[in-house]
Amino acid sequence: MRILFFNRSARPLGGGMNRLVVDTVRRLRTAGHEVALVHARRGGQLEGTGYIYDDIDGTTAPRDNSALRLEAILEDFSPDVVQLHGVGNTLLDGWLAARKPTVRLIHNHQFYCSGHRLTLERPAEPCLRDHGRGCAAMHLTRGCGSWNPVLNYVRYRAVGRSLGALRRLPGLQVMSGSVRRQLIANGIPEEKITSLPPYAPPPTGARHEGYTSVRTVLHVGGILGQKGVWMVVRMIRELPKDVQIVFAGGGAEREMLESHVRRRGLGDRVRIVGEATPEQWSLLYREATLVIMPVLWNEPLGLEGLGAMAYGKPVVAFDTEGIREWLSDGETGICVPFGGRRAFREAVGGLLEDRDRLHGMGRRAREVWQSKFRPENHINALVAHYEKMQKEPLS
Repeated sequence: MRILFFNRSARPLGGGMNRLVVDTVRRLRTAGHEVALVHARRGGQLEGTGYIYDDIDGTTAPRDNSALRLEAILEDFSPDVVQLHGVGNTLLDGWLAARKPTVRLIHNHQFYCSGHRLTLERPAEPCLRDHGRGCAAMHLTRGCGSWNPVLNYVRYRAVGRSLGALRRLPGLQVMSGSVRRQLIANGIPEEKITSLPPYAPPPTGARHEGYTSVRTVLHVGGILGQKGVWMVVRMIRELPKDVQIVFAGGGAEREMLESHVRRRGLGDRVRIVGEATPEQWSLLYREATLVIMPVLWNEPLGLEGLGAMAYGKPVVAFDTEGIREWLSDGETGICVPFGGRRAFREAVGGLLEDRDRLHGMGRRAREVWQSKFRPENHINALVAHYEKMQKEPLS
């Protein structure tokens, strides 16, 4: 089968979804499929067939030179199916679907939430609404949007257009039950949505057997305030002296965090890795005593947590519907009530002090990954969906 992927980046950097795209392309090729990737000019280069498309982040349907470029790509590669991933412009969907069987993976809230995070701020709690006129009032009264009302209006209109485009697309994919429920609540026909098992690649590299006197708490998900980095760096003084916090992942607040660590003299307790390659992620997971995900928004899934489970590491995370799909409280880690900062610190400290419980959760996490979240589960379901879409008439 010939599969043409669209994703903003061709590098396994910039978040768990980009790593997943690159890994999925590699696994499909290994399984004997021909796969190419269309990506932005600054998106790097993937080994093998790739195409640059400058309007991948555009806001209009392809026309003029943009349409000619896409026509040339389709003619050159002649795909059996087109797969859209990290591409925000849903106006591409209909254009492509009129020419080739086209599917899109929905993995975040921006397609049906004009606040983009499906999270209310006053007080902080996950939002359960579907998109509608009431969202404009909620942005103002509950702080779930931008402080700029014009931007809120622009986002509101964009969500309306996105939902309209998704309703016309013959096939949608999700890896999260919470995303599936939101799509259905926003008028997407249930029969159009295919649930794919999420996955994390198996551990790579040699196991480190050396003794170290430092225990590592690995923060994953990115260096952003909404990822809980400031809460985490403040709790370092409450943890035992032999505990080091490592921040991994990209994010706009890295320089601010580095400056804060220097001013506070925390360099011996805090390590900031930033953006990491898959090989570096493997080493970080292996070194970690436990992994934390204090995400302060309605996390739809959390692929980095699945990565921790593959390496047999327990996870402490704030409780959201997406997190509960893979994290079993008290079994493979700890789900802390959403936004409970003190409870989160106590959960981390308590787990660090209970070695038997820590290791028991890690063993169980590895077992759950083995049974539910291996790559072949996802790839098999993905190929089956492609085969089904090939039989569907073009829109």
